[in-house]
Amino acid sequence: MHEIVTRLLDLVRETAQEHPLWCFPIAAVIAFTESFLGLSFLPCTILLVTLGGVIGASHIALWPAVTGAVIGSLIGDWICWWIGKRYHQQIVHVWPFRKFEAEIEKGLNFFHRWGVLGIFIGRFLGPFRATVPLVSGMSELGFWTFTLANTTAAVIWAYVLLAFPALATRYLVM
Repeated sequence: MHEIVTRLLDLVRETAQEHPLWCFPIAAVIAFTESFLGLSFLPCTILLVTLGGVIGASHIALWPAVTGAVIGSLIGDWICWWIGKRYHQQIVHVWPFRKFEAEIEKGLNFFHRWGVLGIFIGRFLGPFRATVPLVSGMSELGFWTFTLANTTAAVIWAYVLLAFPALATRYLVM
């Protein structure tokens, strides 16, 4: 796994440096992967932080990457929300979700405890990032309520993960 992570980090670093316009789709794919249950095992937070560092060091525009990360995460979350809404409790019997039964149960407990605020909190907690959208749908949360809370959290999350390393490398690293 360490070799895969190293290769992914190198790929993100090299591609962003050589092709700055690719920061938008790179961030979108990474954030989608981070947000979609079943793909969220990859070290996407580290990849986004690395992308932020490359952006800062290379003086690349930050907003395309932030926008890409927001859009990618929203698409992953909307798909998970829809799957949860469509399949409810049956989801734990469908591949690939059946292998995440314990995580889905934890996500349900978390969501029932925190409600809509759990969508916001869950965005910043790795174990819940991919499960909260799914369980929001399973819990019959309305699409627009989910989207409002989720979009707000996604914008802040993407900005924090990309802007802090970008600013640190741009202004603190000489």
